[in-house]
Amino acid sequence: MASNCPHCKDRNLHPSRIEADLPALFCDGCGGSLLSLVAYRHWRENQPEHAPNDGDGAALDEVQDTSVALCCPKCRHFMTKFRLSADARNQIDLCVHCDEAWLDRGEWQLLDRLALAGRLTQVFTQPWQNRVRSAEAERRAEQLWSERLGANYARAQELREWLRGNAQARDILAYVNQVRDEIPL
Repeated sequence: MASNCPHCKDRNLHPSRIEADLPALFCDGCGGSLLSLVAYRHWRENQPEHAPNDGDGAALDEVQDTSVALCCPKCRHFMTKFRLSADARNQIDLCVHCDEAWLDRGEWQLLDRLALAGRLTQVFTQPWQNRVRSAEAERRAEQLWSERLGANYARAQELREWLRGNAQARDILAYVNQVRDEIPL
């Protein structure tokens, strides 16, 4: 039975390969691939340590990402989106019912460049997603501090780094905090 592309909806997926020994179903229309995680795990078990590939594939600006919810082409359930990292905006779509992942055009190459091609199944775990959210929250907090402190942000960062390595950091902060009430608002 032919499966339709979850992105194009009207195009059939056909057998292809993401890597030499890694089969997938490919869409000629959007360039996406449906990857069986059973096949992926088999490929991973039979691979020497997967080294990232720097040169092949789509340029990072050519990497697609589907922002709308996708339905699994096999069971028609909604696929769940999983973030790769706080730096990469792309999300891999996973059907938890069929154990199939949808890779938009260029996402395998992105996984490869991020050294995640050999660790794809880790992306779908709660600890991974928690780390992504934590890193993103830290980045947002730093951005807010940067905006709030303006030109003083770099100096505040230097002070923070100096305090991190200082055995008397708590005492220094207590001392500096004494002048807090003296500072005009």
